[in-house]
Amino acid sequence: MEAKKVGINVKRLMEEKDITEKELAEKMGINIKTLSKKLSGKQEFYVSEIISITNIFELDIKKCAETFFID
Repeated sequence: MEAKKVGINVKRLMEEKDITEKELAEKMGINIKTLSKKLSGKQEFYVSEIISITNIFELDIKKCAETFFID
């Protein structure tokens, strides 16, 4: 899946859970500017970041696949 679509899906998760970019960046242990680039599709998420997001949002395997891997 392309980076921009992943960013859109992560933004959707953020809206559902009412989590700001700043809060997510802090929970992930990354800079807010880096997260912003990833959410806009300018940078791809690393596997470790995908795992982190999966844990933060308590995603089951189906939701994880839909968010990060299924087009």
